[in-house]
Amino acid sequence: MALYEILLVDDHTHLVDSMAIALPWERMGITTVHKAYSGEEALELLAYHSIDIIVTDIQMNGMSGLELISNVNEKRRNIKTVILTGHDEFQYAKEALQHRVSSYLLKPVPNDELELTIRELIAEIEQEGKQLVDQQKIAGLFRESLPKLRESLLLDLLEGQKLPASSLKEKMGLYNLNFDLEQSATLLCIRVEENNSDTDLYSFSLLEYALCNITEEVFSRHHRVWQCKDPYDYLIMLVQPLEGATGSESEASAMLEDLARQVQHQIKLYLKMKVSVVVSHSGNIPRDLATMYRAALSTYSDFIGYQTESFLNVVQVQTMIELRPLSSLYATPTLMQLIEVEQWGALEKKLAMIFDELDGQASNTNEYGFEIYTALLQAFTYYVHKKGKRFFEVFGRDIDMMLKADASWSAGPLREWAFVSFHLLKAYSGNRSDSLRSELMDRVYRYVEERLSEVTLQSVADHVHLHPVYVSNLFKQGSGENFSAYVLRLRMDKAVQLLKNKEMKVSQIALEVGYQKPQYFIKLFKNHFGMTPDAWKARL
Repeated sequence: MALYEILLVDDHTHLVDSMAIALPWERMGITTVHKAYSGEEALELLAYHSIDIIVTDIQMNGMSGLELISNVNEKRRNIKTVILTGHDEFQYAKEALQHRVSSYLLKPVPNDELELTIRELIAEIEQEGKQLVDQQKIAGLFRESLPKLRESLLLDLLEGQKLPASSLKEKMGLYNLNFDLEQSATLLCIRVEENNSDTDLYSFSLLEYALCNITEEVFSRHHRVWQCKDPYDYLIMLVQPLEGATGSESEASAMLEDLARQVQHQIKLYLKMKVSVVVSHSGNIPRDLATMYRAALSTYSDFIGYQTESFLNVVQVQTMIELRPLSSLYATPTLMQLIEVEQWGALEKKLAMIFDELDGQASNTNEYGFEIYTALLQAFTYYVHKKGKRFFEVFGRDIDMMLKADASWSAGPLREWAFVSFHLLKAYSGNRSDSLRSELMDRVYRYVEERLSEVTLQSVADHVHLHPVYVSNLFKQGSGENFSAYVLRLRMDKAVQLLKNKEMKVSQIALEVGYQKPQYFIKLFKNHFGMTPDAWKARL
């Protein structure tokens, strides 16, 4: 079931409040019930919330329910509206129809009748949504997007992102990638050697497209092919022999090399472009892809450099460097990316993956330990300084351990150091957030009290430089009541204090607490206290 928001509007506050608790909203699919005690307040809420249904009285002081609906229709014509009124007059019904009111109910409305009406409107919304989603059109757009989706998935795997096997199989099936995850595959890394700075973008894009077509055509007769363009503008191709391929491993490798050389030759022949090609060692999908990819890139930097039209097979390079970076340490999302947005749960999982990979290293653990230590120290330093703090302000007495380089020399102490530091940062973040929210609420309270006669949600949001929706939600979480209800309560309390002054007229008090129309103030006061201001004053 979809999730919806409803707005209840009536200048009788007790009717709105009782309606808000009378119906089984969550069972109906409504997650948020907004309350407004005037048409003006309703418009303010509509500006900052995704309201799907409005239930409003017709006769209200100030803006009427029909005027409210007229305003809504000018901006958001997809909102369903229900009119509640005690006036059984044809003129109201006729005017309501002109404003495209969805339903017209006479007060008092039984809860079951109102619930049935709202459920019918929700059904209408869902039906309209289904009509908007043209399945054939969506399917066509999806097919058009397949090349980009395939490319994005391969890039994620090359960067070392971990996907559950079931999720990967499901995505590959959805993207029509019929690779066998039980069979090894090989990467080809193709680098264009030409300087295309003088070629316009359209022409260069056509050349790239032609290059990809040539490569896929050469390989697709004997291999499954999956390709992408990496951030360095290399064409990366994952190839896997088709079922029924015969021959030994050496013969398969020779065929792969022969096809790669054909690609290199045809690109030069037909496109007049020089390319270098590196063929990786074979490996498992997805486990070995990041390692295969890094090995191919390293071959360019270590052995090819700026040579043009080179061809190298990683397996044939006898002087390959044994030590390679830890894949999980640099896989996206990176440590910096996670700590930037304070995704502490994901960061903790990444730390566990990094140390699991470290535990799997048979040698060079000290080197890898130092690599992890420096990467984590950089990320932690960035976070602390980003918050405008010094190390001792966050880590306190643990500062010595935080900067203890000896922690990198063995896996056990390094793991302990990393997770202790992580938990200190997480605790600091939580305390800081609580403090900031508390400080923000104090600023809101002070502003409301100082400008009670003119305050609005928008003016408060402008004062604290935040979006009104965020302020509204924060206020509800922090105080347990809606912002509008809080302002109303403060205004009524101030009115009671002013009524003690026998010389002040009710009209003056109304202006003092923020109401231009005395009659509207009197009605709100009576709804709130059960008697008029004059009756209250008479008791004093």
